[in-house]
Amino acid sequence: MKNSASWSVIAIALLSTTAQSADKSLVDSSFFKDSQAEISLKNYWKYLKDDADIAKPQEIHSAWGQELALGYQSGYLADILGVNLDYYSAVKLGASDAFNSRGVLYNNKLNDGKDNAAGFSKIGQRYIKLKGEVGGATLNAQWGWQTLRDYGVISRSIRLSPSSYLGWSGGATRAGLSFRGAYIERSMARNSPESLRLQTNDGRVIGHLATAELRYKNDLFNGQLAYGESQDYLRRQILRLAFSPDEKLTLGSQIYTTQALDGYQAMALSKRHFDRNANHYAFDAKWQEPHWNLKLGIAHTRAPKGEGALGFYPRHMTKDSRGTFTSMANVEAYMADGETMLGMEAEYRMTPEFTAGLLGTYDQFDYQGARVRLGEINAFGRWTPSHHKLKNLTVLAIVGPGWSYKHQNNTPVIADGRYQTSHSLAAEFIAEYRFKLF
Repeated sequence: MKNSASWSVIAIALLSTTAQSADKSLVDSSFFKDSQAEISLKNYWKYLKDDADIAKPQEIHSAWGQELALGYQSGYLADILGVNLDYYSAVKLGASDAFNSRGVLYNNKLNDGKDNAAGFSKIGQRYIKLKGEVGGATLNAQWGWQTLRDYGVISRSIRLSPSSYLGWSGGATRAGLSFRGAYIERSMARNSPESLRLQTNDGRVIGHLATAELRYKNDLFNGQLAYGESQDYLRRQILRLAFSPDEKLTLGSQIYTTQALDGYQAMALSKRHFDRNANHYAFDAKWQEPHWNLKLGIAHTRAPKGEGALGFYPRHMTKDSRGTFTSMANVEAYMADGETMLGMEAEYRMTPEFTAGLLGTYDQFDYQGARVRLGEINAFGRWTPSHHKLKNLTVLAIVGPGWSYKHQNNTPVIADGRYQTSHSLAAEFIAEYRFKLF
């Protein structure tokens, strides 16, 4: 009996020592030692005053909120397995009746108008990550809620938090050549904590969205060929190229082609952006100097739609996702059927801390015999202080007027061969401060 008791004590002591050793080994592992954590504070105000909708003489779209974000990225256990977590909390500071179009605050739909605006909190990213190496190729995979930026035909958008997706993604990279793929089933909007199934424009559920891409990049060339499909809804191909013949000059081109599948064609005409095919073609050139840069672009869209309606190129593959799109024609109004857009971006670094610039677009297309013209010009300033206590602060302000056309259900109102001009004023303010905890 005494011997048995003695062996029990010894066994417990050995197990305890082994467990302590394992705990110490885990704490000292790269999973914890290579971990990073960051806090960000973001104040975001977005404003638009316009009179484009014929049913609304003037409308104010405005939302203002404050965000707190906590981000954690682990290292890798056994150089294979890790996790990422991102938490976002947003507080409402102000809103107009049409606040929801700004994508800043949550629409709780409890009351009418601006009383619907509310803050929100969510874990926007929570995923397991894997990495490895086979035959000189670097492998990676992620599963869970994650943001996907320009990942094949899928991308993200950010206001107080980024949009994110539930699914898997992964790829392989070797010597400048990479292959990536993703498969998603649910989404979470940039201004909402709700987990949503992917949907059509008329509210029917889409089972999944899948995409794959092939990229190649070196000092002179950067190219991407992507393919994607939202189940029985839309199919898309993207070709993006960038060439740098000189260290100061970059030439870029993008081709986006989209085909309607059976589920898309089954919708009512009013819910569709186009009939069967929609294409967008873009070209840009950027000149970079130490203190200034200038970018010019041109784009053209073809998106026929029947019965005299005006078609548009659809940026997004489902109602609740965001699509990869880097053309300078970055809003739907600049992607009408037959529309040609000219774009300009110019900025000058006035001091090491302050940069100022101009953004401008001019667009035109023909509709029912009328030449419709629209555009905007915006001035912006960006301040990134160098003081050691403020070096992680960025302040950005943008403001400017625009002009477009009066419309009914996004279709220009034409009378006597002429369209009615609408006017707008847009503004945006962002102040963001980031700092690392470890």
